[in-house]
Amino acid sequence: MKSRTQQLIENVLNDNSRPTDNSLRARAFRRAMSGATPRTMTPWEWEEWYAAHGEKIDLSIEKEDE
Repeated sequence: MKSRTQQLIENVLNDNSRPTDNSLRARAFRRAMSGATPRTMTPWEWEEWYAAHGEKIDLSIEKEDE
């Protein structure tokens, strides 16, 4: 009879599923290729993103009342 540890090791060694790359580079590439709206960018990057995706950009600056 195999111990629990031996069974776990055997399961890991016999695993035929494709390994997934969970590195920071791979995750960033998947997120970039997904087409989802980004979460954080500089104001200039947002302008470029909105221009590339055809969304309206409001660049007006409101002046404070004196």
